[in-house]
Amino acid sequence: MNLNLFPNEVLCCIFDYLPWKDRQRVSLVCSRWNSIINSNHYLRRQKLVLYNYNKAKFFSGVGVELLNRQHAIEFNSNAMLDTEELLDTIDRSLSSGAAMVKSLSLLLRSEHKLAFGLVVANIPKLTYLTELNISANEALTNGVHIDSACLEKINISFYQNSLCKLNTPRLHTLHLTVRYRSEMNLLSTISSQLIELKVSFISKDHVAQLFDCDFSSLKELDISLKNDKYIMYSVSPVHKRRLDRKGVFAETIVGLETLRIIDFCNIFENDFLRMFTYAKSLKALTINNFKLVNEVKELINGFENLSYLNLEGCQRMDETKKLTLPSLQTLVISYKQLSLFSVSQLSTLRTLYYFNTAKDQTHFIRQIAQVFANLTFLCLQNFDNELDSNAFRNLNLLSKLRVLVIKNMSVSSQIFANCPMIPHLERLVTETIVTEVSILDAIPAKFPSLQTFVIKDCFLYLIPKESAKFYTTFDELRRQMPYCRISTKESTIFNNNAKHS
Repeated sequence: MNLNLFPNEVLCCIFDYLPWKDRQRVSLVCSRWNSIINSNHYLRRQKLVLYNYNKAKFFSGVGVELLNRQHAIEFNSNAMLDTEELLDTIDRSLSSGAAMVKSLSLLLRSEHKLAFGLVVANIPKLTYLTELNISANEALTNGVHIDSACLEKINISFYQNSLCKLNTPRLHTLHLTVRYRSEMNLLSTISSQLIELKVSFISKDHVAQLFDCDFSSLKELDISLKNDKYIMYSVSPVHKRRLDRKGVFAETIVGLETLRIIDFCNIFENDFLRMFTYAKSLKALTINNFKLVNEVKELINGFENLSYLNLEGCQRMDETKKLTLPSLQTLVISYKQLSLFSVSQLSTLRTLYYFNTAKDQTHFIRQIAQVFANLTFLCLQNFDNELDSNAFRNLNLLSKLRVLVIKNMSVSSQIFANCPMIPHLERLVTETIVTEVSILDAIPAKFPSLQTFVIKDCFLYLIPKESAKFYTTFDELRRQMPYCRISTKESTIFNNNAKHS
């Protein structure tokens, strides 16, 4: 086979399977392969990972020229990389100002810090650097000082207490793991310039300090709490007094548009939630693993401009108060939360992501259609029980449905055979499902206007029957639906003896 007959895009996909060292050898085959492997189009999708896991001289051959033209580099600091050859190459490359690196990851996993420190010292000279990831599993006694005129995004995670200072005037995105007070002190010094903040609290003791920050530029805030779930958490009286007054936090989050709060350990008290009532411009809200008491529902109802709401993992505590969101367009809920929504108030909803753990699944489509009659996109995912053969008997009630997605579950092979014809459905996606291949038999007749059918990571089993002389293959399905684009990525038809793809 002559590989040169393939277009550049196909060769790129082939080269992707090669380790970087083999790619450098392959680049010597001909001028065309060399230009592909060393082109900006190709390099910006690759990452050079420097990590000696087999105690071989892995770094040998990575010269200054190669290091200079990499767009993404990851340094895993360890004893095998703190060599004279490495340190000399890093110094000559990064200190010259010619390095093209845009994304840099520094992962300190041992006591060998020379390469780590040398890279940090040269960050001011990396004029193309826009993204930096720093992770260290031991204390950095001298701290870390990041000085960069071009950095826009930083991800920081320290497993032990280490002082970090940032002089990054263009920084707008920060992903921060908080274990110690020093991380909150860092956040308070740069909070006013941030547009996006993702903060993961590992220590429960620092949550309240978030409400001392100035977020005058913030548009997106993502908070997750991962405390020890066996330790009871209560806000100290000192912190509560701080939350009672309208301070800088309340005054500066009026422009916040997206808020995500994921409480894995149920420690985020309602006193904290009430601090977000001042985010009057909020358009997207995610609150996961909360108890939906009336106080929480009142908070949600206060965001009149909300177009996206995610209540995954929340517990419905009572039904005395409905959620009335006149601008809501996208909703993520489980079957337990369906009764919280008023029929008359959700005519704007177009997209629904729906989870179900109930055994009886014969009426949920009817229930959805009664509340969300104008749906155009429906995603059913992570059902605990198999989606039974009668689940779609009422699918025609969703008269405006254009896209149906089924993800991560087992599905009855008769589910489409038992549903009515849906002439308005344009896109069908089945991803990571387990069923019989006979599920495909009814597709052409039931969805005559289908334009796209995605069968991704599906396990389709052929169960031979004495009366069955034929079963639908992917090729047969394409023949029956010539105007539908059918994708079968990593999906296989299995039988007891052979595979058919």
